[in-house]
Amino acid sequence: MLMTRIITAAILAPLAIALIWFLPTSLFSEAVFLLLVIGLFEWDGLTKKSNTGFVLAAVLLLITAAILYILDSGLIENDVPSLMPPFLLLGSLFWISQLWVLAKGIEYKRSLSTEWFLGALIILCAWVSMSWIRMQEPDGHIKILIAIVIVWAADTFAYFAGVNFGQRKLAPSISPGKTIEGVVGGLVGALLIAWLGAHFLLSLTASQLVAWLVAAILAALISVAGDLYVSRLKRHAGVKDSGKLLPGHGGLLDRIDGLLAAMPVFACTWWLLQ
Repeated sequence: MLMTRIITAAILAPLAIALIWFLPTSLFSEAVFLLLVIGLFEWDGLTKKSNTGFVLAAVLLLITAAILYILDSGLIENDVPSLMPPFLLLGSLFWISQLWVLAKGIEYKRSLSTEWFLGALIILCAWVSMSWIRMQEPDGHIKILIAIVIVWAADTFAYFAGVNFGQRKLAPSISPGKTIEGVVGGLVGALLIAWLGAHFLLSLTASQLVAWLVAAILAALISVAGDLYVSRLKRHAGVKDSGKLLPGHGGLLDRIDGLLAAMPVFACTWWLLQ
């Protein structure tokens, strides 16, 4: 199992980095959309298990995404204010509320219909956030790459910090392996990657650098909420993984749960503070 995980990661990680770096903005947004639709399919399987509901949600997401992208990308001339930032704010407020719920240890089980609706909204906000970051010229491809690596680094640092120093459980009823020490390690790793990325790849003013580091810290912290949220959803569904798409890793949701939460917060913080 471990070797399978390593092989899968060794293949997918360089491929993902290459696609993020080299794809033009339009193709990047389309690729992310297709991946998130797969995530929506897995989410649907964890909730209502409705093929009709999945197709309906996917079509509505496609229409909404197309409208948002066309209006914000400059493909047509228009005087409509950017429609993407409200989705950044909406996604951020949702995930901040979930972090509060998890911090308070509140246990609840929403109806499957509610979880299904929230899943579609979460997927849409994640797509808007990643597309918005990618649109930030002239270095949007660098910003989105660093933002994603920040979340990966937070997860990796959290794992090793938890294994070596973890003592206090974060949310034992949802994810027994997560510890407070692991979260702290993840934040340190995120901050390190954010600073290195800004120092070597971006040209930021002092105030922009502060905004960038704040965005990284908040995104890394909120990514924990995304991880725990999907873990709780899987626990309620009675499954270990969201799917079987990625050998050794489970489903796509198992790998992007932190990104779903982190990207709206990262983008919203950068939008507000830069």
